[in-house]
Amino acid sequence: MPQPDNAQATGASAKASRLVNVLAFTCIVAGAFIVIAWIIGRIFCDRWIWSQWLLWLPTLVLLPSALLLAVGAAMARMPRRIVWTLCVASLLGPAGEVLGLWRPGSMPLPNTMTLRILHWTAGPQMRNTALLKQTMESTQADVVVVLGARRAAAGAALADWGTVPGPLARGEFMILSRVPVLRCRSLARSNNIQLVQLQVQPANAVALDLLLIDLPSSPTQSRWSIAQETKALIDTTLRTTPNLVFGDFNMTQGSEALRSILPGWAMAWPTTGVGWGGTWPRQMPLWRIDHVLVRPGDAMPAVTTLDPGEGRHRAQLIDIPLSHPH
Repeated sequence: MPQPDNAQATGASAKASRLVNVLAFTCIVAGAFIVIAWIIGRIFCDRWIWSQWLLWLPTLVLLPSALLLAVGAAMARMPRRIVWTLCVASLLGPAGEVLGLWRPGSMPLPNTMTLRILHWTAGPQMRNTALLKQTMESTQADVVVVLGARRAAAGAALADWGTVPGPLARGEFMILSRVPVLRCRSLARSNNIQLVQLQVQPANAVALDLLLIDLPSSPTQSRWSIAQETKALIDTTLRTTPNLVFGDFNMTQGSEALRSILPGWAMAWPTTGVGWGGTWPRQMPLWRIDHVLVRPGDAMPAVTTLDPGEGRHRAQLIDIPLSHPH
């Protein structure tokens, strides 16, 4: 007949074994759930509200998901080769994030063959005039488009900046330019969708027609519905086809909704992007939600991002090749 101490030890061992099995099962289920959610997001994109949430899962989540699977496999006493394979697979997370958002190289210096645009979603209420001016000057931008910096741009320090001179306010956009502005008009402001047309005339070059966009950020709104409404507003308000469309789309790089706004248009990133491409959040930009769309047949601009040191997003620099009249 077993001794009481042995019976207690056997019972404790059985409880510990059950606990280990439960933890192993939990880790495996959690790791598999993250991987499956990430895959579903890539397949279904943001055509539906339920799938748009999954599209926002960054590739980096493959790191904790693979590690959870490895821990679960080890606790379940699976073969070591499976555990080590999952540990190595966890590196796919950071590797995929880097491959998706980083391109080698550096931005070319400003020259007379390009027009440099600084686009920055700084708001909603950025007041630092000194920082705004420093960023404008250090980037040697020809045209500056800042969202949410009305209070910063309203100061005397920028009153004489550029050819205009001073900032042009269109909705939440503040626009400053060193080259002559032919047209600057608000096309639409509906349901937190803002469209602004900007035409500038670089020296000895063909004028450039630009469309500035700011789309809603609310996560509860359908990205697909926003895209279709934006497309309809562009079709009904624009009389000319812009050379370039850029702004804060609040849609990720893999967004089908983003591509549906202007079908057939090319995305400057990652084709001609350099450096780190993420723009949000500024402190740890794992998503590119500020985009540059290029008219079919036009030369691709060089694009990079920079951290101004304040604001919600990183800024992006866009160097547009100029066309010269014959």
